[in-house]
Amino acid sequence: MGTAISSTKAATRPAAYSPILARLGDLCETSTGGTPSRGNSDLFRGTTPWVKSGELPDGLVTTTEERISDEAFSRCNVSLLPKGTLLMAMYGATVGKLGILGMPAATNQAVCAITPNPSLDRNYLFYWLLSIRQELIANSFGGAQPNISQSVVRNISVPLVPTHEQRRIAATLHDQLAAVAEARAAVQAQFDAARTLPAAYLRAVFNSPAATRWPKRHIGEVAKIQSGYAFKSEWFAGDGIRLLRNANVSQDRIDWTETARLPATRRAEFPAYELSEGDIILSLDRPVVSGGLKVARVSSADLPALLLQRVGRFQLKESIQADYLYHFLHTQDFIGEITAHDQSLGVPHVSPKQVEQVQLPVPPMAEQCTIAARIEAELGDASALAAHLSARLTALDHLPSALLREAFAGRV
Repeated sequence: MGTAISSTKAATRPAAYSPILARLGDLCETSTGGTPSRGNSDLFRGTTPWVKSGELPDGLVTTTEERISDEAFSRCNVSLLPKGTLLMAMYGATVGKLGILGMPAATNQAVCAITPNPSLDRNYLFYWLLSIRQELIANSFGGAQPNISQSVVRNISVPLVPTHEQRRIAATLHDQLAAVAEARAAVQAQFDAARTLPAAYLRAVFNSPAATRWPKRHIGEVAKIQSGYAFKSEWFAGDGIRLLRNANVSQDRIDWTETARLPATRRAEFPAYELSEGDIILSLDRPVVSGGLKVARVSSADLPALLLQRVGRFQLKESIQADYLYHFLHTQDFIGEITAHDQSLGVPHVSPKQVEQVQLPVPPMAEQCTIAARIEAELGDASALAAHLSARLTALDHLPSALLREAFAGRV
Protein backbone atom coordinates (compact mmCIF):
# COMPACT_ATOMS: atom_id res chain seq x y z
CA MET A 1 0.00 0.00 0.00
CA GLY A 2 1.36 3.39 -0.88
CA THR A 3 1.92 5.82 1.96
CA ALA A 4 0.84 9.38 1.85
CA ILE A 5 3.29 12.00 1.66
CA SER A 6 6.43 13.23 3.27
CA SER A 7 6.23 14.23 6.90
CA THR A 8 8.32 15.12 9.90
CA LYS A 9 9.69 12.50 12.25
CA ALA A 10 7.07 11.19 14.68
CA ALA A 11 7.27 12.82 18.08
CA THR A 12 6.86 11.21 21.46
CA ARG A 13 3.19 10.86 22.31
CA PRO A 14 1.89 13.61 24.62
CA ALA A 15 -1.05 13.36 26.97
CA ALA A 16 -4.17 11.94 25.32
CA TYR A 17 -6.80 14.24 23.84
CA SER A 18 -10.48 13.42 23.64
CA PRO A 19 -11.46 13.83 19.98
CA ILE A 20 -14.52 15.81 18.97
CA LEU A 21 -16.49 14.36 16.05
CA ALA A 22 -16.92 16.92 13.32
CA ARG A 23 -18.58 16.77 9.94
CA LEU A 24 -16.08 16.68 7.06
CA GLY A 25 -18.17 19.20 5.11
CA ASP A 26 -17.74 21.71 7.94
CA LEU A 27 -13.97 21.33 7.79
CA CYS A 28 -13.33 21.01 4.05
CA GLU A 29 -14.27 22.32 0.64
CA THR A 30 -15.19 19.56 -1.85
CA SER A 31 -15.64 19.48 -5.61
CA THR A 32 -15.61 17.09 -8.54
CA GLY A 33 -14.15 17.35 -12.01
CA GLY A 34 -15.41 16.42 -15.45
CA THR A 35 -14.57 14.65 -18.68
CA PRO A 36 -13.95 16.63 -21.85
CA SER A 37 -15.76 15.38 -24.96
CA ARG A 38 -14.04 12.32 -26.38
CA GLY A 39 -15.32 13.42 -29.76
CA ASN A 40 -12.83 16.29 -29.75
CA SER A 41 -9.35 14.78 -29.57
CA ASP A 42 -7.76 18.23 -29.34
CA LEU A 43 -9.07 18.49 -25.79
CA PHE A 44 -6.71 15.66 -24.80
CA ARG A 45 -3.61 17.12 -26.45
CA GLY A 46 -2.67 19.54 -23.74
CA THR A 47 -0.16 19.71 -20.91
CA THR A 48 -2.38 19.64 -17.79
CA PRO A 49 -2.43 16.24 -16.00
CA TRP A 50 -5.97 14.80 -15.83
CA VAL A 51 -6.57 12.29 -13.02
CA LYS A 52 -9.04 9.41 -13.28
CA SER A 53 -10.31 7.47 -10.27
CA GLY A 54 -8.35 4.36 -11.26
CA GLU A 55 -5.12 6.34 -10.96
CA LEU A 56 -5.44 7.00 -7.23
CA PRO A 57 -2.74 4.87 -5.52
CA ASP A 58 -3.55 5.48 -1.84
CA GLY A 59 -0.54 7.74 -1.92
CA LEU A 60 1.06 10.48 -3.97
CA VAL A 61 -0.26 11.00 -7.51
CA THR A 62 2.73 11.88 -9.70
CA THR A 63 1.69 10.68 -13.18
CA THR A 64 -1.47 10.48 -15.27
CA GLU A 65 -2.29 8.58 -18.43
CA GLU A 66 -3.89 11.59 -20.11
CA ARG A 67 -3.43 15.35 -20.26
CA ILE A 68 -5.96 17.96 -21.29
CA SER A 69 -5.69 21.28 -23.11
CA ASP A 70 -6.52 24.77 -21.93
CA GLU A 71 -9.62 24.65 -24.13
CA ALA A 72 -10.97 21.71 -22.06
CA PHE A 73 -11.34 23.97 -19.03
CA SER A 74 -13.84 26.18 -20.84
CA ARG A 75 -15.68 23.26 -22.46
CA CYS A 76 -16.50 21.14 -19.37
CA ASN A 77 -16.66 21.14 -15.58
CA VAL A 78 -12.96 20.89 -14.84
CA SER A 79 -10.77 23.16 -12.78
CA LEU A 80 -7.08 23.18 -11.97
CA LEU A 81 -6.43 21.79 -8.50
CA PRO A 82 -3.27 22.77 -6.63
CA LYS A 83 -0.50 20.41 -5.66
CA GLY A 84 -1.34 18.74 -2.34
CA THR A 85 -5.09 18.42 -2.95
CA LEU A 86 -6.59 15.30 -1.32
CA LEU A 87 -8.59 13.12 -3.74
CA MET A 88 -11.12 10.30 -3.24
CA ALA A 89 -12.58 7.96 -5.86
CA MET A 90 -16.38 7.93 -5.72
CA TYR A 91 -17.50 5.30 -8.26
CA GLY A 92 -17.26 1.60 -9.06
CA ALA A 93 -14.38 -0.76 -8.40
CA THR A 94 -12.01 1.94 -7.16
CA VAL A 95 -14.47 3.59 -4.75
CA GLY A 96 -12.76 4.95 -1.66
CA LYS A 97 -9.27 4.93 -3.19
CA LEU A 98 -7.27 7.98 -2.15
CA GLY A 99 -4.56 10.16 -3.55
CA ILE A 100 -2.70 13.39 -2.92
CA LEU A 101 -1.72 15.45 -5.91
CA GLY A 102 2.01 15.67 -6.41
CA MET A 103 1.47 18.35 -9.05
CA PRO A 104 -1.30 20.73 -10.17
CA ALA A 105 -3.93 18.71 -12.05
CA ALA A 106 -7.58 18.35 -13.03
CA THR A 107 -9.79 15.31 -12.40
CA ASN A 108 -12.75 13.55 -13.91
CA GLN A 109 -16.22 13.48 -12.34
CA ALA A 110 -15.53 10.21 -10.49
CA VAL A 111 -13.01 11.95 -8.22
CA CYS A 112 -13.87 14.15 -5.26
CA ALA A 113 -11.31 16.85 -4.45
CA ILE A 114 -11.07 17.66 -0.73
CA THR A 115 -9.40 20.80 0.63
CA PRO A 116 -9.29 20.99 4.46
CA ASN A 117 -9.39 24.28 6.35
CA PRO A 118 -6.50 25.16 8.73
CA SER A 119 -8.06 23.24 11.63
CA LEU A 120 -7.67 19.88 9.84
CA ASP A 121 -4.32 18.47 8.76
CA ARG A 122 -4.50 16.99 5.27
CA ASN A 123 -2.33 13.96 6.04
CA TYR A 124 -4.31 13.23 9.20
CA LEU A 125 -7.52 13.31 7.15
CA PHE A 126 -5.91 11.06 4.50
CA TYR A 127 -5.16 8.39 7.09
CA TRP A 128 -8.58 8.74 8.71
CA LEU A 129 -10.34 8.20 5.38
CA LEU A 130 -8.04 5.27 4.68
CA SER A 131 -8.92 3.72 8.05
CA ILE A 132 -12.70 3.92 7.53
CA ARG A 133 -12.86 3.01 3.84
CA GLN A 134 -14.32 -0.48 4.20
CA GLU A 135 -16.82 0.67 6.83
CA LEU A 136 -17.85 3.59 4.63
CA ILE A 137 -18.45 1.32 1.65
CA ALA A 138 -20.32 -1.30 3.68
CA ASN A 139 -22.55 1.20 5.44
CA SER A 140 -23.32 3.21 2.33
CA PHE A 141 -24.08 0.51 -0.19
CA GLY A 142 -24.38 -2.99 1.21
CA GLY A 143 -24.45 -5.24 -1.85
CA ALA A 144 -25.24 -2.48 -4.34
CA GLN A 145 -22.79 -0.97 -6.81
CA PRO A 146 -20.75 1.45 -4.69
CA ASN A 147 -21.05 5.08 -5.77
CA ILE A 148 -20.13 7.69 -3.19
CA SER A 149 -21.66 11.13 -3.71
CA GLN A 150 -20.22 14.43 -2.55
CA SER A 151 -23.02 14.47 0.00
CA VAL A 152 -21.80 11.18 1.49
CA VAL A 153 -18.24 12.49 1.60
CA ARG A 154 -19.27 15.75 3.26
CA ASN A 155 -21.24 13.88 5.93
CA ILE A 156 -18.29 11.71 7.00
CA SER A 157 -17.51 12.17 10.70
CA VAL A 158 -13.91 13.11 11.49
CA PRO A 159 -12.40 12.80 15.01
CA LEU A 160 -10.95 16.25 15.57
CA VAL A 161 -8.01 16.75 17.94
CA PRO A 162 -5.61 19.71 18.14
CA THR A 163 -3.71 20.27 14.90
CA HIS A 164 -0.30 19.55 16.43
CA GLU A 165 -1.68 16.20 17.64
CA GLN A 166 -3.08 15.53 14.16
CA ARG A 167 0.36 16.14 12.67
CA ARG A 168 2.02 13.86 15.24
CA ILE A 169 -0.42 11.02 14.50
CA ALA A 170 0.02 11.47 10.74
CA ALA A 171 3.81 11.50 11.10
CA THR A 172 3.75 8.35 13.22
CA LEU A 173 1.52 6.55 10.72
CA HIS A 174 3.68 7.69 7.83
CA ASP A 175 6.77 6.13 9.41
CA GLN A 176 4.96 2.96 10.49
CA LEU A 177 3.31 2.34 7.12
CA ALA A 178 6.52 3.09 5.26
CA ALA A 179 8.26 0.44 7.38
CA VAL A 180 5.48 -2.04 6.64
CA ALA A 181 5.71 -1.32 2.92
CA GLU A 182 9.47 -1.83 2.99
CA ALA A 183 9.12 -5.10 4.89
CA ARG A 184 6.40 -6.32 2.54
CA ALA A 185 8.51 -5.56 -0.53
CA ALA A 186 11.38 -7.58 0.94
CA VAL A 187 9.14 -10.56 1.77
CA GLN A 188 7.48 -10.34 -1.65
CA ALA A 189 10.89 -10.56 -3.31
CA GLN A 190 11.69 -13.64 -1.20
CA PHE A 191 8.31 -15.18 -2.07
CA ASP A 192 8.82 -14.55 -5.79
CA ALA A 193 12.25 -16.16 -5.57
CA ALA A 194 10.82 -19.15 -3.69
CA ARG A 195 8.26 -19.70 -6.44
CA THR A 196 11.07 -20.06 -8.99
CA LEU A 197 12.77 -22.82 -7.00
CA PRO A 198 10.73 -25.77 -8.38
CA ALA A 199 11.60 -24.88 -11.98
CA ALA A 200 15.23 -24.37 -10.96
CA TYR A 201 15.34 -27.79 -9.28
CA LEU A 202 13.88 -29.43 -12.40
CA ARG A 203 16.39 -27.65 -14.69
CA ALA A 204 19.21 -28.78 -12.40
CA VAL A 205 18.20 -32.39 -13.08
CA PHE A 206 16.85 -32.54 -16.61
CA ASN A 207 19.28 -30.01 -18.13
CA SER A 208 22.32 -31.18 -16.20
CA PRO A 209 25.54 -32.51 -17.79
CA ALA A 210 24.56 -35.97 -16.51
CA ALA A 211 21.21 -35.75 -18.30
CA THR A 212 22.97 -35.18 -21.63
CA ARG A 213 24.57 -38.62 -21.23
CA TRP A 214 21.33 -40.46 -20.47
CA PRO A 215 19.60 -42.23 -23.36
CA LYS A 216 16.82 -40.19 -24.96
CA ARG A 217 13.48 -41.87 -25.52
CA HIS A 218 10.17 -40.68 -26.91
CA ILE A 219 7.51 -40.71 -24.23
CA GLY A 220 5.63 -43.18 -26.42
CA GLU A 221 8.46 -45.68 -25.91
CA VAL A 222 8.03 -45.64 -22.14
CA ALA A 223 4.33 -44.82 -21.76
CA LYS A 224 1.24 -44.83 -23.95
CA ILE A 225 -1.36 -42.06 -23.69
CA GLN A 226 -4.88 -43.37 -23.35
CA SER A 227 -7.59 -40.87 -24.23
CA GLY A 228 -10.88 -41.14 -22.32
CA TYR A 229 -14.17 -42.46 -23.57
CA ALA A 230 -16.70 -40.20 -25.33
CA PHE A 231 -19.49 -40.59 -22.78
CA LYS A 232 -22.65 -38.96 -24.11
CA SER A 233 -24.06 -36.11 -22.08
CA GLU A 234 -27.54 -37.64 -22.22
CA TRP A 235 -26.15 -40.56 -20.20
CA PHE A 236 -25.22 -38.29 -17.30
CA ALA A 237 -27.08 -38.67 -14.02
CA GLY A 238 -27.37 -36.86 -10.72
CA ASP A 239 -25.86 -39.81 -8.89
CA GLY A 240 -23.41 -42.55 -9.80
CA ILE A 241 -19.73 -42.88 -10.71
CA ARG A 242 -17.80 -39.68 -11.39
CA LEU A 243 -16.44 -38.94 -14.85
CA LEU A 244 -13.03 -37.27 -14.93
CA ARG A 245 -13.35 -34.45 -17.45
CA ASN A 246 -11.00 -31.77 -18.71
CA ALA A 247 -12.63 -29.29 -16.29
CA ASN A 248 -11.63 -31.48 -13.35
CA VAL A 249 -7.90 -31.46 -14.11
CA SER A 250 -6.07 -28.63 -12.40
CA GLN A 251 -2.40 -28.02 -11.56
CA ASP A 252 -1.25 -31.03 -9.52
CA ARG A 253 -4.74 -31.75 -8.26
CA ILE A 254 -8.12 -33.01 -9.37
CA ASP A 255 -10.99 -30.63 -8.69
CA TRP A 256 -14.48 -32.12 -8.44
CA THR A 257 -16.31 -28.80 -8.01
CA GLU A 258 -18.14 -29.47 -11.26
CA THR A 259 -18.94 -33.15 -11.41
CA ALA A 260 -20.56 -35.22 -14.14
CA ARG A 261 -21.69 -38.74 -13.28
CA LEU A 262 -22.65 -41.94 -15.03
CA PRO A 263 -25.28 -44.21 -13.44
CA ALA A 264 -23.50 -46.77 -11.27
CA THR A 265 -25.33 -49.55 -13.10
CA ARG A 266 -23.31 -48.78 -16.25
CA ARG A 267 -19.88 -48.73 -14.58
CA ALA A 268 -19.10 -52.34 -15.54
CA GLU A 269 -19.46 -51.48 -19.25
CA PHE A 270 -16.23 -49.46 -19.24
CA PRO A 271 -13.50 -51.36 -17.36
CA ALA A 272 -10.76 -50.05 -19.68
CA TYR A 273 -11.50 -46.48 -18.51
CA GLU A 274 -11.57 -47.18 -14.79
CA LEU A 275 -8.98 -44.97 -13.08
CA SER A 276 -6.52 -46.24 -10.48
CA GLU A 277 -4.70 -44.58 -7.61
CA GLY A 278 -1.43 -43.03 -8.79
CA ASP A 279 -2.49 -42.62 -12.43
CA ILE A 280 -0.95 -39.59 -14.15
CA ILE A 281 -3.64 -37.51 -15.85
CA LEU A 282 -3.10 -34.76 -18.44
CA SER A 283 -5.67 -32.36 -19.84
CA LEU A 284 -5.53 -32.56 -23.65
CA ASP A 285 -7.58 -29.38 -24.19
CA ARG A 286 -5.96 -26.19 -22.93
CA PRO A 287 -3.22 -28.20 -21.21
CA VAL A 288 -1.32 -25.06 -20.18
CA VAL A 289 -3.02 -22.18 -18.36
CA SER A 290 -1.67 -19.23 -16.43
CA GLY A 291 -1.24 -21.37 -13.32
CA GLY A 292 0.83 -23.97 -15.15
CA LEU A 293 0.37 -27.39 -16.71
CA LYS A 294 -2.95 -29.15 -16.10
CA VAL A 295 -1.50 -32.44 -14.95
CA ALA A 296 -2.34 -34.38 -11.79
CA ARG A 297 -2.09 -37.69 -9.97
CA VAL A 298 -5.19 -39.67 -9.08
CA SER A 299 -5.60 -40.18 -5.33
CA SER A 300 -7.76 -42.64 -3.44
CA ALA A 301 -10.17 -39.76 -2.69
CA ASP A 302 -10.76 -39.38 -6.45
CA LEU A 303 -11.96 -42.94 -6.87
CA PRO A 304 -14.01 -44.53 -8.23
CA ALA A 305 -13.98 -42.56 -11.48
CA LEU A 306 -13.96 -43.12 -15.23
CA LEU A 307 -11.81 -41.36 -17.82
CA LEU A 308 -13.68 -39.02 -20.17
CA GLN A 309 -12.48 -37.93 -23.63
CA ARG A 310 -10.01 -35.05 -23.97
CA VAL A 311 -8.22 -36.25 -20.85
CA GLY A 312 -5.19 -38.50 -21.26
CA ARG A 313 -3.88 -41.17 -18.91
CA PHE A 314 -0.22 -42.24 -19.01
CA GLN A 315 -0.02 -46.03 -19.13
CA LEU A 316 3.54 -46.66 -18.01
CA LYS A 317 5.89 -49.40 -19.15
CA GLU A 318 8.45 -51.04 -16.86
CA SER A 319 11.28 -48.80 -18.09
CA ILE A 320 9.92 -45.62 -16.51
CA GLN A 321 9.29 -44.66 -12.89
CA ALA A 322 6.03 -42.78 -12.33
CA ASP A 323 7.37 -40.01 -10.08
CA TYR A 324 10.33 -39.40 -12.39
CA LEU A 325 8.02 -39.04 -15.41
CA TYR A 326 5.61 -36.84 -13.45
CA HIS A 327 8.40 -34.41 -12.58
CA PHE A 328 9.61 -34.33 -16.20
CA LEU A 329 6.12 -33.30 -17.32
CA HIS A 330 6.55 -30.09 -15.28
CA THR A 331 9.71 -29.02 -17.14
CA GLN A 332 9.72 -26.16 -19.61
CA ASP A 333 11.13 -28.62 -22.18
CA PHE A 334 7.96 -30.70 -22.07
CA ILE A 335 5.60 -27.73 -21.84
CA GLY A 336 7.36 -26.04 -24.75
CA GLU A 337 7.04 -29.16 -26.90
CA ILE A 338 3.30 -29.61 -26.40
CA THR A 339 2.53 -25.93 -26.93
CA ALA A 340 4.67 -25.47 -30.06
CA HIS A 341 2.34 -27.23 -32.51
CA ASP A 342 -0.48 -25.67 -34.54
CA GLN A 343 -3.76 -25.04 -32.74
CA SER A 344 -7.01 -26.38 -34.13
CA LEU A 345 -9.62 -23.64 -34.60
CA GLY A 346 -7.69 -21.41 -32.23
CA VAL A 347 -8.28 -23.75 -29.24
CA PRO A 348 -5.09 -24.94 -27.50
CA HIS A 349 -5.10 -28.68 -27.90
CA VAL A 350 -2.60 -31.52 -27.81
CA SER A 351 -3.12 -35.06 -29.09
CA PRO A 352 -1.89 -38.29 -27.47
CA LYS A 353 0.43 -38.76 -30.46
CA GLN A 354 2.00 -35.34 -29.96
CA VAL A 355 2.62 -36.08 -26.28
CA GLU A 356 4.15 -39.45 -27.16
CA GLN A 357 6.57 -37.75 -29.61
CA VAL A 358 8.20 -35.65 -26.88
CA GLN A 359 11.65 -36.91 -25.91
CA LEU A 360 12.92 -37.26 -22.37
CA PRO A 361 16.17 -38.51 -20.82
CA VAL A 362 15.79 -41.99 -19.36
CA PRO A 363 18.51 -43.01 -16.88
CA PRO A 364 18.54 -46.50 -15.31
CA MET A 365 15.56 -47.27 -13.11
CA ALA A 366 17.50 -47.06 -9.84
CA GLU A 367 18.74 -43.61 -10.78
CA GLN A 368 15.22 -42.53 -11.75
CA CYS A 369 14.02 -43.50 -8.27
CA THR A 370 16.88 -41.62 -6.60
CA ILE A 371 16.29 -38.52 -8.71
CA ALA A 372 12.54 -38.58 -8.11
CA ALA A 373 13.03 -38.85 -4.35
CA ARG A 374 15.50 -35.95 -4.33
CA ILE A 375 13.20 -33.74 -6.40
CA GLU A 376 10.28 -34.61 -4.14
CA ALA A 377 12.25 -33.54 -1.07
CA GLU A 378 13.40 -30.30 -2.71
CA LEU A 379 9.90 -29.46 -3.89
CA GLY A 380 8.58 -30.11 -0.40
CA ASP A 381 11.11 -27.68 1.06
CA ALA A 382 10.26 -25.07 -1.60
CA SER A 383 6.54 -25.49 -0.92
CA ALA A 384 7.04 -25.08 2.83
CA LEU A 385 9.14 -21.96 2.28
CA ALA A 386 6.55 -20.46 -0.09
CA ALA A 387 3.76 -21.22 2.41
CA HIS A 388 5.73 -19.56 5.21
CA LEU A 389 6.41 -16.45 3.12
CA SER A 390 2.79 -16.33 1.97
CA ALA A 391 1.66 -16.32 5.60
CA ARG A 392 4.06 -13.46 6.32
CA LEU A 393 2.67 -11.50 3.38
CA THR A 394 -0.86 -12.03 4.67
CA ALA A 395 0.15 -10.80 8.11
CA LEU A 396 1.84 -7.73 6.62
CA ASP A 397 -1.24 -7.04 4.48
CA HIS A 398 -3.37 -6.93 7.65
CA LEU A 399 -0.90 -4.81 9.62
CA PRO A 400 -1.71 -1.37 8.08
CA SER A 401 -5.37 -1.66 9.10
CA ALA A 402 -4.33 -2.58 12.62
CA LEU A 403 -1.92 0.36 12.82
CA LEU A 404 -4.61 2.76 11.60
CA ARG A 405 -7.07 1.43 14.19
CA GLU A 406 -4.49 1.82 16.97
CA ALA A 407 -3.64 5.36 15.91
CA PHE A 408 -7.22 6.61 15.87
CA ALA A 409 -8.00 4.79 19.10
CA GLY A 410 -5.38 7.03 20.78
CA ARG A 411 -2.78 4.28 21.21
CA VAL A 412 0.19 5.82 19.36
